[in-house]
Amino acid sequence: MSVILLEPPRLRNPKRFEDVVNAPLSACLFNGYIASVLRENKLKVEIVDAHLYDWSIEQTITHLSKKSFHLLCVHAVYLWEKTQDIFDMLSSLRYRGVIAHINLYGYYATFAYKKILVQFPFIDSVTVGEPEFTTLDLARYLLSEKTIPVETPVRRNPTRNEMNIPGLAFKDEKGKIVSRPRSPNRDLDQLPYPDRQDIALYQEKGIVIYIQGSRGCYGQCTFCYLNPFYGQRNQWRCRSAKNIFGEIYKLHTEHAIQNFYFSDANFFGMGKTGKERAITLAELILANDLDIHFGFECRANDVEEYSLSKLVMAGLTNVFLGLESGDNISLKRFQKHTTVDENKMAIHLLREYGIEPTFGFIMFEPNSTLESVRNNFDFLKEMDVMTTSAVTAHLLHHRQTLFEGTPDYQLMISEVPDTDAGTSFTNYEAQYKIKDPKVEAFSEIITNVCRTALSLLPKTFYCDTNASTTSNKPTLNALNNTLIAIFEKTLSCFETKSIPYCPDIIREVSQKLIPEFDITLLKFKQQL
Repeated sequence: MSVILLEPPRLRNPKRFEDVVNAPLSACLFNGYIASVLRENKLKVEIVDAHLYDWSIEQTITHLSKKSFHLLCVHAVYLWEKTQDIFDMLSSLRYRGVIAHINLYGYYATFAYKKILVQFPFIDSVTVGEPEFTTLDLARYLLSEKTIPVETPVRRNPTRNEMNIPGLAFKDEKGKIVSRPRSPNRDLDQLPYPDRQDIALYQEKGIVIYIQGSRGCYGQCTFCYLNPFYGQRNQWRCRSAKNIFGEIYKLHTEHAIQNFYFSDANFFGMGKTGKERAITLAELILANDLDIHFGFECRANDVEEYSLSKLVMAGLTNVFLGLESGDNISLKRFQKHTTVDENKMAIHLLREYGIEPTFGFIMFEPNSTLESVRNNFDFLKEMDVMTTSAVTAHLLHHRQTLFEGTPDYQLMISEVPDTDAGTSFTNYEAQYKIKDPKVEAFSEIITNVCRTALSLLPKTFYCDTNASTTSNKPTLNALNNTLIAIFEKTLSCFETKSIPYCPDIIREVSQKLIPEFDITLLKFKQQL
């Protein structure tokens, strides 16, 4: 085997319940696309999805240690405090005799590549941005006629001054980090369909099959690193409706796949052209009488009736809306270019067509005020979206993360300079306290309450589950109602305090309100 594409284990962190923000859905088909491009160019490649296989780090090390390969490409995902464990795993592979060239790629690797290459000398290179053709060029280079056999240790360090591949970062022979950009793929129809090596396991586990119909986004949201990852701004690239349909038809007829989900960050794209493409795709599905269901993510301002009606007829059942806020000032600060009224209109329209959307929502951010938090809470109540304890707990405590690569991260570190270079992962997320100390204190209380509730919920009760079908419905409803009541009472308490923030506020609120929550939790535990 010449090339191995590794999806490492995703180590769970009990303090974190927001994995989607550090591992965007748009990254889920990286390995599949890389594998297809390599195979199309007659290169031997294997995908090792340790995350899908539920392997431990030790199982992953044992498996890879037994194989012979020239290039190991690792999808590096930021795992907060657990990130070091993945680097330790790769270091252990070296210790156990793996001499192949180790390359990292992905969102985290793209934005932290300089620190990674400095801190971890056993990492040979990092792909910056879109990975398919950078990986192809690297594999061709390593497997060229000049390649020293894999058994020869020095092969993992080729003549680095010659390894001048667009999109690849590495240290040259003098220890200087070398990197030059690669332009994103302009014609996505030219990419082969992504490899589906483990499709049977996906079906066995009941995991939806992902389709990627586009890359990038026309938005410029300050909390997002999608476009910076691709090295562009205000760009959205799409596959044609015909090309997307071809992949769906192939999966449906050859593997009996009926449920699909688009991994696009922005399904529609911009304006009339984006809507027409979506309508064409719906018409192709209808014309070929495909009995399928699908979902996607989009912006609220792109939801309009005609294209929506066509998509629903074709099988649309699930929409994730990137609302972000129920406060117009916050939306403007995020450069979302949407309004609260547009958010409401999108929700109402989707419900008219029988779709109950799920949401991207930021309750707390560095500039939050008690007024913006109140506006957010009132919006969630008015839209009647806090229907299950899992959904409610996520919505009420979600705090904006500031990852390297986002405009908000750059703004934060410029306001609070960090004199400690740290590791590649300790500074990947900018730590902050909300500027209004009363809001920071309120956030602290609510986060503790919501995380406690989430930690007790069985996995089957999480956000994508209809908890109303469970035998514990009354208990779950009570927990949900208590979360909402605690939030509202705590917020009202902070709003009525005229004195500046001090620790006494937290003590007073906790003494009055948290016991009520504790009683509900006790009842919930007893009925599990």
